[in-house]
Amino acid sequence: MPVIRRARLLLLVCLCVLGAHAPAAAEPEPAKKPPTLEETIQKGVQFLVTSQNRDGSWGSPASNLYDIYAPVPGSQQAFQVASSALALAALIEAGGTDPKVEKAIERGAAWLVKNHGVRRVSPNTLYNTWAHAYSLATFARLIAREKDPERKAKLRAEAAIDVKRLANFEFVEGGWGYYNFGVKGRDPGPGSTAFTTATGLTALHMAAEQGVKVPERLIKRGLTVIRDSRKPDNSYLYSLRFRYAPQVNVNQIKGSLARTPACLEATLRWSKDEAELKKLKPKFTIKAFEDLEKYGHFLMIARKYPRPHESWYQNSGYFVFYGYYYAALMFDDVPADKAAVYAKQIVARLAPLQEPDGSFWDYQLFQFHKYYGTGYVVMTLDRCRKAMAKKPK
Repeated sequence: MPVIRRARLLLLVCLCVLGAHAPAAAEPEPAKKPPTLEETIQKGVQFLVTSQNRDGSWGSPASNLYDIYAPVPGSQQAFQVASSALALAALIEAGGTDPKVEKAIERGAAWLVKNHGVRRVSPNTLYNTWAHAYSLATFARLIAREKDPERKAKLRAEAAIDVKRLANFEFVEGGWGYYNFGVKGRDPGPGSTAFTTATGLTALHMAAEQGVKVPERLIKRGLTVIRDSRKPDNSYLYSLRFRYAPQVNVNQIKGSLARTPACLEATLRWSKDEAELKKLKPKFTIKAFEDLEKYGHFLMIARKYPRPHESWYQNSGYFVFYGYYYAALMFDDVPADKAAVYAKQIVARLAPLQEPDGSFWDYQLFQFHKYYGTGYVVMTLDRCRKAMAKKPK
C-alpha cells in the first residue's frame, strides 16, 4: 500500500476513534433577558454618579481626536460645562432620592455655579453658546427643586448670567450658531443655525418658567430664524446660509430628523401665533415622530462615525441622541395614546445602545461624549417611561 494511502487510512481511523470518545455537545446557555427600562435608566444614573470627577464636573479634554476644530483651551471648557450640565440634569430628572445621587447633584451644582461663565472660544468659534444654553436649562431645573428662598435667588442670579451671555453672543440676524468664519465683528454672524437657536430658545423658556427675566428681543429674533428655516415638508434648513439650496442632503427630511423636533419644541413653547400653533400641533408634531421612526435608521447609521457629516444625508453622530431628547420634550404636544406609542418606539431605538459600563454615546468628543450622551438618553428614557405610564383621557 503506498505511503500516502496508508497515512490517509491511519488519519481516518484516528478521527473515528476521537469521534467515538468526543464529549456530548454542551447545552446552549439560555438567552439572557434584556434589562427592563427601569434597569436601563438606573444603570445610566449609576454610571453618572460613579464617574463624576472629584471637583463635581464630568469628563475631561483627554483625547486622540484629530479632525475636530477646537481651539484650546476655550473649546474644552465649553464642552465640559455643557456635558456636565446635561449629566447633572439627568440626575435631577431621573435620579430619584438615592442619597448618593443627591450628593452628586449637590457637588455638580456647586461646580456649575463656579464654572458656567465660559467665554467666546475664539473670533471664529462659539462653542460657548452650547455651554450657556445647557447650563441655563440645568439652573432652571435646580431652581424648580430648590426649597430655600435664598438659594433659589442665588440660582436665578446665576441663570441670569447665562441669559446675558446668550444675549451677548446672539448672531447679527438673530439666534445662535457655533462658527463665525465670515466677518469677525463684536456680534458674530451671519451664520446662526436653526438647531442651535432652538436649543437656546428652549433653555430660555425653561428659565422664564422659573422667574428668570428673558429679553423679548432674543425670543422674537430667534423665532424668526427658525420660521425662516422651516420648509413645507416639516424639515428645517441647517442654517439660513442654505436658503438658496434647500434640497441639499442635510436639508431634506432625512437630514433634518434631529433638528425638526428641536425647532418644533422651541416654536411651540414661545409662539403666540394661534394660526401657527394650530398648524404645528398636532399635525407636524405627529409627523416629526413618524418621520423619526420611519427614517431613524439614517441617524443610527451615523452613530459613532468618527467624522462629522460623513454619513447618509450628512447626518453626524452627535445628531442622534440630541434629536431623540428634543422629541421626548414634545410628548405633551400629541394625544396621550400616540405619545405612548412614540415613547415605546424611542425606547426600542435607544435602550439597546447602552454600553457595558452603563453609559451611552453617539459621537466621540474628547472625553466628554459619554457624559453628554448619557445625560440626553437617561432624560429621554425617563420621559418615555412617564409617557408610556400615562393613561389617555
